[in-house]
Amino acid sequence: MPKKVISFVSPNFQQGPTELNAYYLPYSPGVIWSYAHQFSEIHENYELGEFIWRRDDLQEAYDTLKDSDVVGFSSYIWNRSYTKELGKLLRKNKPDLFIVGGGPEFPIEKEDIFEQYPFLDICVKLEGEKTFRRILEEHLKPNPDYKSIKGILINENGKAFNTGDSERIDDLDTIPSPYLTGVFDKLMAKHPEIRWNGTIETNRGCPYACTFCDWGSLTYNKIKIFDLQRVFDELEWMGKNQFDFISFTDANFGIFAERDSLIADKLIEVQKKYGNPRAYTIAWAKNQKKEVVDIVKKLIYEGGSKMGLNLSVQTMDENTLEVIRRKNLDTNKIEEVFEMCEEANIPLYTELILGLPGETLSSWKENFYRLYKAGNHTGITVYQAQLLENAEMNLKQRKMYKMQGQMVYDYLVGSRNTNELREGVEVVVSTRDLTPEKMLEAQLHSWFQNTFHINGMTNYISRILYKAHNVEYRDFYEKFYNFVEKDPWVKSEIDRIAKHYGLWGEKGMIDHDLIQGMQIHGWNLIHSTIIMLQSENKHKHIFDLIEDFMLKEYPLDKSLHDDLMKLQRNYLIDYTQSATYPKVIDFNHDIFGYLQDQGELNQPASYEFDFPEDKHMSLEKFCEQIFFARRRNFGKAWVTRVK
Repeated sequence: MPKKVISFVSPNFQQGPTELNAYYLPYSPGVIWSYAHQFSEIHENYELGEFIWRRDDLQEAYDTLKDSDVVGFSSYIWNRSYTKELGKLLRKNKPDLFIVGGGPEFPIEKEDIFEQYPFLDICVKLEGEKTFRRILEEHLKPNPDYKSIKGILINENGKAFNTGDSERIDDLDTIPSPYLTGVFDKLMAKHPEIRWNGTIETNRGCPYACTFCDWGSLTYNKIKIFDLQRVFDELEWMGKNQFDFISFTDANFGIFAERDSLIADKLIEVQKKYGNPRAYTIAWAKNQKKEVVDIVKKLIYEGGSKMGLNLSVQTMDENTLEVIRRKNLDTNKIEEVFEMCEEANIPLYTELILGLPGETLSSWKENFYRLYKAGNHTGITVYQAQLLENAEMNLKQRKMYKMQGQMVYDYLVGSRNTNELREGVEVVVSTRDLTPEKMLEAQLHSWFQNTFHINGMTNYISRILYKAHNVEYRDFYEKFYNFVEKDPWVKSEIDRIAKHYGLWGEKGMIDHDLIQGMQIHGWNLIHSTIIMLQSENKHKHIFDLIEDFMLKEYPLDKSLHDDLMKLQRNYLIDYTQSATYPKVIDFNHDIFGYLQDQGELNQPASYEFDFPEDKHMSLEKFCEQIFFARRRNFGKAWVTRVK
């Protein structure tokens, strides 16, 4: 008897700049198959067919899958619409096809799941490896009884039969690696033109239960680890196969400090050996300490990484933190982490989420000022709160806090949506405490703070005023906004940003013109003024404006004023001057030493300003990197004291 053919659907968008032609390998179905295939009843009766790993034309995808006996769908926000349409097409043309779904996006808590996804025979809840294996084994029987399998929803004429929750895998070492067992070899050989991105798990689980997230609910609370040698071997495999980019999927990398430090050592070794991966993304441990900073420092100074440390706070407001059931580090501990990063010249990012239940306009603005006081001046990433299908915030808090959502179609990086099969994310556009008008004001505030403080135009000025002259950040930026909004160019930027955030909240698309070939969407609109500044050569104009403001509102000693302006003008790279870096500049004041409590302000110092990038890249490439390389502080000088 011929083996049954099983194929998988897990399409994603192209990643990063278009010329890279980069895609993720379909890791989730790969690991599901690698687990099941090790059992004799599976490998003797099933064979792997095809992967749908990108958004191919639906008819082409159908033709790829039409000879399959079983198709597994892995669905999340980036392929929900595609999943529905391809599933309908398969069911229509192959009514006897056995279709199984899994992944975070299927609405497993809702009774109408099979009204939304009528093409599914079964939907797997939560962790899928053991459950999927049991489904395949049961499917081989003449009269399969799927109700005996825990952890699934069965489609019974459009009604969902719930078999309860499945048990979690205790020993992750029972899951073979899809990379090391050759699951993707055929796919990669077939597409040598693709620059593959990889996904790597070193552990599973998250000890937190934030209401906005579907991570904890899907992976449970207790963290379980993969064998360290397996992690090493996967990193080696990815380097050898020239993966440009890898994503560490751990919810809290660094939580096992000694073990994760060894993984960082291996990553550095692989990069030096193969020249890849060139970049990666890591979700760092929430409860950060010196050991985590040491790992980041190692990746930068031994591995040559320009990636920094991301500390996710989501909000600094105690009331909101209580509502979303999240506990951040104490403020003094956050300050310690920030200080260590600044002393080591480590790029620092903090994540905030706009639209969380309980957040007000006042508390939202205060988030920025509290982070500045704590010591973060280089990176604050703002996300719009998302109403994820299986997250508690969507299921339970939405009604309580009067959260209104809008499906937006340009929030997924790489989406480049067309009018067909657009993938949307439902974001929060108003709450009980943030009316639509206040939400727009909060978005404008986020844009303003990112443009001027985080992107390096006024950060050192405001820091000196705060520390040496007791000028509150709130007072400085309120005065500064009132001053610069009178400038025609800045006013046009304010109007542009307000217009497109308004379109985004009302229609789900901002429909923005390209800037130097760069697509502007909901996810990078906040960075677009810096892109526009470089595109329109407004560097001198904006700093002349800042200088006029300082002379009017904060007339400092001339020598200090001149030093601050000289520092800020050289800190934010002017594209037209990028080839002049590195440069050593003398100052009459030790601004960096003073801010880091390592020196007196009124003493001379010399700093080297460097732009450690291709200094001859095109303007279009430079503008593109302002967004795509923002995590490594692209566009801002790396400053080192030389004397």
